[in-house]
Amino acid sequence: MRFWGIEPKVFAVFLSYIVLALYLNSRFGTNLRFPLLGLALLISGLILWFICYLQVLRAYQGSKLLTKGCYSRVRHPIYSIWGFLIIPGFSLVIGGFMLFLPITYWLAVVRFIGDEEKLLEERFGDEWREYARKTPRFLPRV
Repeated sequence: MRFWGIEPKVFAVFLSYIVLALYLNSRFGTNLRFPLLGLALLISGLILWFICYLQVLRAYQGSKLLTKGCYSRVRHPIYSIWGFLIIPGFSLVIGGFMLFLPITYWLAVVRFIGDEEKLLEERFGDEWREYARKTPRFLPRV
Protein backbone atom coordinates (compact mmCIF):
# COMPACT_ATOMS: atom_id res chain seq x y z
CA MET A 1 0.00 0.00 0.00
CA ARG A 2 1.23 3.48 -0.80
CA PHE A 3 2.08 5.70 2.15
CA TRP A 4 -0.31 8.45 1.11
CA GLY A 5 -3.39 6.18 0.97
CA ILE A 6 -6.39 7.88 -0.61
CA GLU A 7 -5.00 11.41 -0.25
CA PRO A 8 -4.12 11.87 -3.96
CA LYS A 9 -7.71 11.02 -4.96
CA VAL A 10 -9.20 13.22 -2.24
CA PHE A 11 -6.81 16.05 -3.14
CA ALA A 12 -7.90 15.95 -6.79
CA VAL A 13 -11.56 16.46 -5.81
CA PHE A 14 -10.61 18.96 -3.13
CA LEU A 15 -8.41 21.06 -5.45
CA SER A 16 -11.11 21.17 -8.11
CA TYR A 17 -13.53 22.63 -5.60
CA ILE A 18 -10.95 25.16 -4.33
CA VAL A 19 -10.49 26.50 -7.87
CA LEU A 20 -14.27 26.73 -8.34
CA ALA A 21 -14.81 28.41 -4.94
CA LEU A 22 -12.07 30.97 -5.53
CA TYR A 23 -13.57 31.78 -8.93
CA LEU A 24 -17.05 32.17 -7.41
CA ASN A 25 -15.67 34.34 -4.60
CA SER A 26 -14.00 36.66 -7.09
CA ARG A 27 -17.05 36.71 -9.35
CA PHE A 28 -19.64 37.42 -6.66
CA GLY A 29 -17.47 39.31 -4.15
CA THR A 30 -18.64 37.51 -1.04
CA ASN A 31 -17.11 38.72 2.24
CA LEU A 32 -18.44 36.23 4.80
CA ARG A 33 -15.28 35.20 6.70
CA PHE A 34 -14.20 34.29 10.24
CA PRO A 35 -10.41 34.66 10.16
CA LEU A 36 -9.59 34.44 13.89
CA LEU A 37 -11.63 31.28 14.44
CA GLY A 38 -10.20 29.89 11.21
CA LEU A 39 -6.61 30.53 12.26
CA ALA A 40 -7.21 28.90 15.66
CA LEU A 41 -8.60 25.75 14.00
CA LEU A 42 -5.86 25.76 11.38
CA ILE A 43 -2.97 26.08 13.83
CA SER A 44 -4.32 23.50 16.29
CA GLY A 45 -5.04 21.15 13.41
CA LEU A 46 -1.55 21.46 11.96
CA ILE A 47 0.03 20.69 15.34
CA LEU A 48 -2.14 17.58 15.82
CA TRP A 49 -1.57 16.51 12.21
CA PHE A 50 2.20 16.70 12.66
CA ILE A 51 2.04 14.52 15.79
CA CYS A 52 -0.08 11.88 14.00
CA TYR A 53 2.07 12.08 10.88
CA LEU A 54 5.22 11.26 12.87
CA GLN A 55 3.48 8.30 14.51
CA VAL A 56 2.20 6.82 11.27
CA LEU A 57 5.51 7.41 9.48
CA ARG A 58 7.37 5.31 12.07
CA ALA A 59 4.79 2.54 11.89
CA TYR A 60 4.80 2.54 8.09
CA GLN A 61 8.59 2.31 7.97
CA GLY A 62 8.40 -0.68 10.32
CA SER A 63 5.54 -2.26 8.31
CA LYS A 64 3.35 -2.34 11.43
CA LEU A 65 -0.32 -1.58 11.95
CA LEU A 66 -0.49 1.49 14.17
CA THR A 67 -3.08 1.08 16.93
CA LYS A 68 -1.57 3.31 19.63
CA GLY A 69 -1.32 7.06 20.15
CA CYS A 70 -3.63 9.04 17.85
CA TYR A 71 -4.68 5.77 16.25
CA SER A 72 -5.97 4.32 19.50
CA ARG A 73 -9.05 6.58 19.39
CA VAL A 74 -9.96 6.53 15.66
CA ARG A 75 -8.78 4.55 12.65
CA HIS A 76 -8.16 7.62 10.50
CA PRO A 77 -7.11 10.51 12.75
CA ILE A 78 -5.26 12.35 9.99
CA TYR A 79 -8.37 12.47 7.79
CA SER A 80 -10.37 13.57 10.85
CA ILE A 81 -7.91 16.34 11.71
CA TRP A 82 -7.97 17.60 8.13
CA GLY A 83 -11.77 17.34 7.93
CA PHE A 84 -12.65 18.86 11.31
CA LEU A 85 -9.83 21.36 11.92
CA ILE A 86 -7.48 22.19 9.05
CA ILE A 87 -9.91 22.43 6.14
CA PRO A 88 -12.67 24.18 8.13
CA GLY A 89 -10.02 26.57 9.47
CA PHE A 90 -8.76 27.33 5.98
CA SER A 91 -12.36 27.74 4.80
CA LEU A 92 -13.20 30.19 7.57
CA VAL A 93 -10.12 32.31 6.81
CA ILE A 94 -10.92 32.56 3.07
CA GLY A 95 -14.71 32.61 3.49
CA GLY A 96 -17.42 32.87 0.87
CA PHE A 97 -17.97 29.77 -1.25
CA MET A 98 -14.90 28.23 0.38
CA LEU A 99 -17.11 27.60 3.43
CA PHE A 100 -18.49 24.55 1.59
CA LEU A 101 -15.02 23.02 1.16
CA PRO A 102 -15.28 20.74 4.23
CA ILE A 103 -18.39 19.13 2.75
CA THR A 104 -16.53 18.45 -0.50
CA TYR A 105 -13.61 16.98 1.46
CA TRP A 106 -15.83 14.62 3.49
CA LEU A 107 -17.75 13.47 0.40
CA ALA A 108 -14.43 12.53 -1.23
CA VAL A 109 -13.06 10.82 1.91
CA VAL A 110 -16.22 8.79 2.46
CA ARG A 111 -16.23 7.85 -1.23
CA PHE A 112 -12.62 6.54 -1.22
CA ILE A 113 -11.98 5.33 2.35
CA GLY A 114 -13.24 1.82 1.58
CA ASP A 115 -10.37 1.39 -0.91
CA GLU A 116 -7.80 2.19 1.75
CA GLU A 117 -9.44 -0.02 4.36
CA LYS A 118 -9.59 -2.92 1.93
CA LEU A 119 -5.82 -2.63 1.35
CA LEU A 120 -5.20 -2.46 5.09
CA GLU A 121 -7.29 -5.59 5.60
CA GLU A 122 -5.37 -7.42 2.87
CA ARG A 123 -2.05 -6.36 4.39
CA PHE A 124 -2.78 -6.90 8.09
CA GLY A 125 -5.61 -9.48 8.02
CA ASP A 126 -7.11 -10.40 11.40
CA GLU A 127 -5.12 -7.71 13.20
CA TRP A 128 -6.81 -5.05 11.03
CA ARG A 129 -10.27 -6.63 11.33
CA GLU A 130 -10.04 -6.65 15.15
CA TYR A 131 -8.77 -3.07 15.21
CA ALA A 132 -11.51 -1.92 12.81
CA ARG A 133 -14.16 -3.72 14.86
CA LYS A 134 -13.29 -1.90 18.07
CA THR A 135 -12.07 1.49 16.76
CA PRO A 136 -14.39 4.03 15.10
CA ARG A 137 -13.45 5.46 11.70
CA PHE A 138 -13.40 9.22 12.22
CA LEU A 139 -14.92 10.29 15.55
CA PRO A 140 -13.86 8.85 18.90
CA ARG A 141 -16.48 7.29 21.12
CA VAL A 142 -17.45 9.44 24.05
